[in-house]
Amino acid sequence: MMRPFEINFSMHARAHALAAVLAAATFGAHLAQAAPPGWIPTFSDEFEGSTLDTTKWDPILWLTPFNNERQAYHPSRVTVAGGNLVLTADDTPLGGKSYTSGKVESKFTQQYGRWEVRAKLPGTQGTWPAIWLLPDTTMYGWPTQGEIDVLENRGNQPHLTSSAYHYGPNVAGHKYQFLEQQTSVGGQLDDYHDDFHVYAVEWDADRLRFFVDDVNYYTIFNADVGGFLASQSAPMETVLNVAVGGDFLGGEQPNGSSDWPQQMLVDYVRVYERDPNAPPRVFRNTGFEADGGGLGSWSTFGVNANGNPNVLVHDETLLAGDHALKLFGQFNNRENYSGVLQGITVSEGDRVEANVSTFVRSADSIAGTSNQALLKIEYYSKLGGQYGSADMISEVIEVLADGSTAQDQWLEHNVSGVAPAGAVEARLVLFFRQPANEGGAVHFDEVEFRNLDLPTPADADGNGQVEGADFLSWQRGAGTSQSGLPADGDFDFNQAVDDGDLTLWQQQYGAAAPAATTAVVVAEPVSAALAAAALLGICEAKLRTAGPGAAAK
Repeated sequence: MMRPFEINFSMHARAHALAAVLAAATFGAHLAQAAPPGWIPTFSDEFEGSTLDTTKWDPILWLTPFNNERQAYHPSRVTVAGGNLVLTADDTPLGGKSYTSGKVESKFTQQYGRWEVRAKLPGTQGTWPAIWLLPDTTMYGWPTQGEIDVLENRGNQPHLTSSAYHYGPNVAGHKYQFLEQQTSVGGQLDDYHDDFHVYAVEWDADRLRFFVDDVNYYTIFNADVGGFLASQSAPMETVLNVAVGGDFLGGEQPNGSSDWPQQMLVDYVRVYERDPNAPPRVFRNTGFEADGGGLGSWSTFGVNANGNPNVLVHDETLLAGDHALKLFGQFNNRENYSGVLQGITVSEGDRVEANVSTFVRSADSIAGTSNQALLKIEYYSKLGGQYGSADMISEVIEVLADGSTAQDQWLEHNVSGVAPAGAVEARLVLFFRQPANEGGAVHFDEVEFRNLDLPTPADADGNGQVEGADFLSWQRGAGTSQSGLPADGDFDFNQAVDDGDLTLWQQQYGAAAPAATTAVVVAEPVSAALAAAALLGICEAKLRTAGPGAAAK
């Protein structure tokens, strides 16, 4: 269904406006760090002391690294300062090597789970920082139990990172899969040398999912590696290091232009295991505003890593907020598909509804081309199931824009469906189809995807409406650990009341707000937030009335 868009006070617009309420509500308060929904913490190091915690880490002394690397590792190059683990690489000769650097290995090991590392990478010709997982190779010959490279980077490539999986029966039978990634916001490439970013992997017997800043940019399924993931039985340790030189860098070895010393800063390392009582998956980052503008909570596919990513957030044209999704083709001389996807929990018979608005700019038009923008709802019998496999039950598809679509106006689309028998996940896919090397782009905003039969978790008081009173429940509990109940403000059931719960409230906020007097009489520590919430409620009510949804490194 498609119709010209009429300006209204939609859910996404309310969420954007309510950012001001968030700022006021958190004044003087600290939001507790919580596990991602569906995960339970098993290990962490926030590096808040002044020395390395050797109950958690081994600083490595190693003079003979592999891969034609040019550094020796020494514990003196491993320090803790300013809330960070600091791994320093410099041009001090040691043990016959031209450089000295730092490396740590965790004492903690785990099979399956989620690993997150927030780090700022070094950046000069010849550095090779890495975050990776490895089993005990004294017990398991490499790569018989695999190697998971969460993050690798070359010092001369500040805008490019990669992830990989190494596996095989022995060294001679070594195989690997890898993918490089770049991220662009508003046409500017992220620089991984200039700032901290979060690198993560989720590992189980079925798949590996790699993330940068909560964007799942690469997934390796068990079928992709001949069943090796399912046969892998050894737990893995976490390894952090900065190599200098080596095979991974190709011709970009350290030289006279290299600047020393270089440091890799690690803010934290956090490891989780799956929660067997995980809450339902709900839709997140509906307006592409996460982390100041980004694709957090989405998975991407078909993304160019050639300096001009074709799946990105941009501000060229906006329906609400400061960012929208922009998609265009890969220009790879064959038919290609690029886009984003995100899944929610369903059961057989559940009604699902997707809403999205699209825009074709006349300045970058697909008019007269064979290009298309499309929406799909896919149903799976397994959470995170592989497209085209036996896990996939069915799909529905709708064309959102093509060569005949009207330009320079937002068009709203609505697609609904019912989850078939055996379905546990409904997945929304927004993508761009480029049959030939034709130009043009399509923009997407105000994306909503709901299970209409899923109980609304942000309804703290259980009155059937998500409203200002439910926000007060969140505010009372903000920054605390709770019982995992919506009544306490823990809307995503992760035992903490945090900004994730506020995001859910923002997304689900849809009923008339309480009268101003209702908010005023509730004694709260942040009266400015209440006044803002009450004022916003009054404004919304008025608008509704007046207006017209690789081995050792």
